[in-house]
Amino acid sequence: MKKILIIVICIFIFSAFNLNAAEIIDNMLYVDVEIVPNATTIEFSSPGTIIINEEDSPFQLEFSNTSISIQIPDGIEIVPFWRIGIKKFASQSEAEAFIVTFPECYAKEIPAISFDGTRFSIQNEFAVYLNNTFSSYEEAKLNAEVDSWIEENYEYSYCDLLIYDIEQQKDYYLRAPIRIESSALITVENVPRSNFWKPAEFVTREYESDLRVIINQIGKMNLIAHADFENYVAGVIPNEIGTDSPMEAMKAQAIAARSESLFRVLNGVHKDDGFDLCASVHCQVFSGITDINAVTESAVENTRGIVGVYKGKIINAVYSTSCGGKTETCSNAWGGKEVPYLTSIYDGKGSNPYDLTQSYYAEKWIKNPQLVFCNTQDDKGWVKNTYTWEKKYTLSNFQRMMSDKANFGTYVGYEVLERGESGRIIKMKLKGSKGELLLENELLIRQTLGGLRSSLFYITKDSQYIRIIGRGSGHGVGMCQIGAINMAKQGYSYDKILKHYFKGIGLKKIEYRNN
Repeated sequence: MKKILIIVICIFIFSAFNLNAAEIIDNMLYVDVEIVPNATTIEFSSPGTIIINEEDSPFQLEFSNTSISIQIPDGIEIVPFWRIGIKKFASQSEAEAFIVTFPECYAKEIPAISFDGTRFSIQNEFAVYLNNTFSSYEEAKLNAEVDSWIEENYEYSYCDLLIYDIEQQKDYYLRAPIRIESSALITVENVPRSNFWKPAEFVTREYESDLRVIINQIGKMNLIAHADFENYVAGVIPNEIGTDSPMEAMKAQAIAARSESLFRVLNGVHKDDGFDLCASVHCQVFSGITDINAVTESAVENTRGIVGVYKGKIINAVYSTSCGGKTETCSNAWGGKEVPYLTSIYDGKGSNPYDLTQSYYAEKWIKNPQLVFCNTQDDKGWVKNTYTWEKKYTLSNFQRMMSDKANFGTYVGYEVLERGESGRIIKMKLKGSKGELLLENELLIRQTLGGLRSSLFYITKDSQYIRIIGRGSGHGVGMCQIGAINMAKQGYSYDKILKHYFKGIGLKKIEYRNN
């Protein structure tokens, strides 16, 4: 393969994230999902006819039954800038009339995504901005009015991407952003399995034919799948609850995945990134069509369009592997304000007699299993380890782990400063012979102590080992997936499962419509 890349600098500037994302075509929703982030090389193959075209020109390349490598040159200069938005209008004529009065402005058409309680719709609106841009947020803020808003964007000189036909050993150049289509499935190599921040494992995955490549704000490539939304949900289920769970649990998972995704799209979680969702644990793990089977397709089809709603709004239907017997309130796990349907509930029949915010009762809770839905003591393999678990360190290994994070010395003890309603520690001190380490976040606690399954634990020490003994897996907020599986095994329907974990919600079948 040729290793030399040629940078082609053009005379105009591209606004990196002024790109199309979610759209509705023939009453079907399509979303853009980032599947490979921050790449310098993207490799894929397809047995069909492959068309690669520049999005901003009619120029395209055609290949047949081959493998393709796309590479980006080093040294692309990314320049951030800030602009001030003045006002938004429903029609182009209103925006143009405003500009007649204020010629120092210009109008830009932008998609406006909304949900009215029944319909999920996208209707373009027209935003008016100042012509001038600013080199810093502080400078823009000095020039902004009370009712205006500030947006960060990026500019870079257009560059050509190297498109290399591996089979024919020929190279070509196309200007980003580009679109990739094929008459057959596309197989992509080196896809991060689940974690985009610190990918530890890379896999090969298959996708439907519509992919895009954009340049991101750090001068690397993002590979994006343009997916039918219901097919996206089907591609999430195998990675989040498996392909062999009871059907009612899989239906509950499909509705939760659909709801959480639409919540994120509506709230523009990735609106400044050039896509709607990411295929990582940050959003939901999506593997294209790689792991879909007839069972997962049935779960999606039999719940098509159904979402969880609370007071007319689509819910943020988060979930974790195992709550450990009681779910956590979202404000304890992540801060921010309390969400009524994401408050702590007992994951069983009846009520819980223990106040798990008190460490005495939390430890007693961990030591004495209860008849909760997520109790997996009689199961085998990884499922059993989601309910109760133990992580053991030698004294020297623990000291070595902590020395990477602080001037800690040898382990002396720990102090729990605050537990959430599920018993998860949300604030604690680790005490060493040389100093203390204050941890104030359940995820940070888990990461600091070597990647714990959850922060519902207590610690013991003897002459040889430090043992961390815990229960549950994940943050514990929302639906407990192991609990949902066991509820389904006990005959609960998907709606009963969802209403158990998300208090006060309803279920509604929605439509996708262009206004």
